[in-house]
Amino acid sequence: MTDLVDLAPRNSTPLDLAAIRTADSRERHKGLVQEIADIRYRDVIPDDVLPWLLRHWGLEDAAAFTDDHQHLYKEGKHWQTVRGRLEAFEIVFGWLALNGEHERGTGGDVRWGLFQIGLDGRPEMGKLLDLIGLANLSKGAASVLGRIYGGYDIRPMRLDMMRLDGAMLDDWSGVYLDGIAPKLSFGSRLGEEIDFEAHVSGGSDGLISGTARFEEGFVLDRSLLDGEVLEPSVVAIQASLSGENIDIGRDVMMPWPNGPWPSIPWSQIEPFTIYGGPDGTSG
Repeated sequence: MTDLVDLAPRNSTPLDLAAIRTADSRERHKGLVQEIADIRYRDVIPDDVLPWLLRHWGLEDAAAFTDDHQHLYKEGKHWQTVRGRLEAFEIVFGWLALNGEHERGTGGDVRWGLFQIGLDGRPEMGKLLDLIGLANLSKGAASVLGRIYGGYDIRPMRLDMMRLDGAMLDDWSGVYLDGIAPKLSFGSRLGEEIDFEAHVSGGSDGLISGTARFEEGFVLDRSLLDGEVLEPSVVAIQASLSGENIDIGRDVMMPWPNGPWPSIPWSQIEPFTIYGGPDGTSG
């Protein structure tokens, strides 16, 4: 590094040279300058320098959604190069310690740019918001994060591929929360074994029945669902014999499980009936 005094004119006076040496800070700080140039290659970046390096590499937006900024600095530069691709989401799942999956939109569909993220369960709210923020930074410009699901995942019905009771008619399961753009669909199963304390005695019963099978009616991939007249015709009646063992016991009160259940009284739980489908199955 050339000192400024070496660039002084030949006719400089000793006072001029002294003033130049006083103003020249490069000689005094050349060790610090070299340290600043090399600091980005350290295994651990000093905390007072790290924010500046994150901003230098354009990682300040991602830093708002991650706690480990040292890890972000090490992998963030590579993440920058793969944004808009699936690899970017794999990196994000690793940052947040989530087991997730990126689900592309269906090609040719009306909402082809809508993608979803599937998780193995419901994360806590702070981590969920971090995931949404990093996902929006990782996606392509034409993509939209439409839904995050885990534990409860019901899909819209395609009339030529799904049974009517096997999916939702027009949209995915989930709800919208205030201030959160993607739809959220999470659920958990609750239950436990219940002892009814019943005294059982044996018995049996026999039943002879006939099963009528129907066809025709409407075909979902060829008809309008609300404009079709259903006129089934009987194509076969099959006789069958069924037997069933019946256990008879004294009446007991149905106990409420000890575990946490939603605040729903028994009076609000209604019985339902499943009607057999035309192929002999329920549905």
